[in-house]
Amino acid sequence: MSVDELVYRQVFRAPCELVWRCLTEPAELAQFWGPRGTTTPVDGIVVELQVGGRFETLMVGDNGSYCMIATFTEVVPLQRLAWVESASGMHTTSTLTDLGDGSTEVVINQRHVPESMRSPEARAGFVTSLDKLDEHLARLTRKGATMTELQSFVAPTYNGLADLLASAPAETWDAPSLCEKWQVRHLVAHVTMPARLTPQQFGAEMAAAGGDFAVLSDTVAARDASLPIADQLDALHSQLLHEWQPPGGGAAGALSHAVIHSLDVTIALERPAVAPKEAVVAVLDQLTAANGAWFGVDLTGVRLEAADTDWSWGSGDVVRADSGPLVALLSGRTLAGGRALQRVKD
Repeated sequence: MSVDELVYRQVFRAPCELVWRCLTEPAELAQFWGPRGTTTPVDGIVVELQVGGRFETLMVGDNGSYCMIATFTEVVPLQRLAWVESASGMHTTSTLTDLGDGSTEVVINQRHVPESMRSPEARAGFVTSLDKLDEHLARLTRKGATMTELQSFVAPTYNGLADLLASAPAETWDAPSLCEKWQVRHLVAHVTMPARLTPQQFGAEMAAAGGDFAVLSDTVAARDASLPIADQLDALHSQLLHEWQPPGGGAAGALSHAVIHSLDVTIALERPAVAPKEAVVAVLDQLTAANGAWFGVDLTGVRLEAADTDWSWGSGDVVRADSGPLVALLSGRTLAGGRALQRVKD
């Protein structure tokens, strides 16, 4: 490491999605950005979360104010965030690692650090800003669901979907879902893969698909959609499915998989959501924490408002709908009538 390079490392007892949200949303950045004794008004923060986008903060303290003007050089949702400051040329890279237990390690590497920012006092001030972030995350985590709670929402979601389909006419299985080209039976065959495929079988399917998960999904869905309905319903009730977590996705990934795909069915059938309301809101938090990047949805200048809860996010043109349809829209789905993510001008 060169003399003009600094590295900070800290583990936060908060999920990766929440840490990313705090590092990328002005309303959250305003809660901790800058050393103790300074404030960073939200209206002095600009976050254009894309490579080449602006990142600006205005810190105000007893000794005056300091405006940081930077440009994002790397944006990998939930993994890496980097920017270069125009005045000093300092390059900051924050790398997030999900530790799998609801905690997140953040490593901050600063290169080309000006001498004034390498002093013990300046470094101590930076550490206090990390402490402020830790305190803010603790407050947010106390308000939100734990990883155990997130996993606990999976079983009622799949059981609710099974109960809905068990009481529906047989032709319901041939109805289109919100997933393009998939009927309800294809979607159920897709989400219940973990109940049928061992890790070894999954590996063999991936090898046969040339390592392309999209090809694997289409192949398995097309093949297993013809399984008897009773077998499909049993798979939805399977404990293996309820306890499954996607590699690297953890409980949050398991929940988003269950909620999004259950909505692919219930919204298409014009039936109430089977996922608990808390689960739907938790997935909304995940999708907006990634700023829509999971499904390539542009949320620049958008304010989302759930009509059936007090959940909201962002600022700008208003998109208002029930929480379930909001999840579907953020997941890149097109709803009845060709509705995609549309903004409502005031």
